[in-house]
Amino acid sequence: MDASSSFMLRMGNDTETRRQTKFINEVKKHPQFRPRMLEQPKKPYKEVQLGKGPVVVSHEARSTGHEKKRPHEWGPLGGWY
Repeated sequence: MDASSSFMLRMGNDTETRRQTKFINEVKKHPQFRPRMLEQPKKPYKEVQLGKGPVVVSHEARSTGHEKKRPHEWGPLGGWY
């Protein structure tokens, strides 16, 4: 790599860094800006290590209050009455 190509590489990186900094400073001036907008996105799933024993998942039945009072009545062929 000669001197001119390394200079162009450094200049390109510097220009890109200044462009990003200027953009972020402009975004920060917006009234709807929140600092968490610049944070890295969180992982959608929690990492699980399988070497420490079994993974036990429990499901609990819970009442939402929207359960039917009595079940639907089915017709002779499986349709609704």
